Amino acid sequence: MGAVAYDQDLYSWSLEQAKLLRERKFDQIDLEHIIEEIEDMSKSEKRALGSFLETLLMHLLKWQYQPAHQGRSWKFTIIEQRKRIVGHMKENPGLKSKLPDVIETAYGYAVSGAVRETGLAQETFPVQCPWTYEQFMDEDFWPEPTQ
Repeated sequence: MGAVAYDQDLYSWSLEQAKLLRERKFDQIDLEHIIEEIEDMSKSEKRALGSFLETLLMHLLKWQYQPAHQGRSWKFTIIEQRKRIVGHMKENPGLKSKLPDVIETAYGYAVSGAVRETGLAQETFPVQCPWTYEQFMDEDFWPEPTQ
């Protein structure tokens, strides 16, 4: 094992482990913690995608259910989140198989956020995401107002 403890200084530990790997000193690496960190990286990428989707879906819901409040800020957020999702998916194509689950979870959080930010009742919003991934990612898609 290296000189820097994993649980005391993750930054220095990471640099030390990278150095040991480059030097091919495999007998000195902290294999268990390296495995743990790699697994955490994949979870982190999935969480980031979920966060982008949650923000996008929440703003699309607000756009649809509070048309009187539509403004540049909401529009910018929708456009920006679409770009972030596209970029994130290009960098992490393996997440494509996880999209249905991530969208389902993100939509639940999006509804909660929309309820909190609009003051509308939760029952106002569909239980399941009313749009497909392709629909809500289409730059020309803007939900029709419902109220």
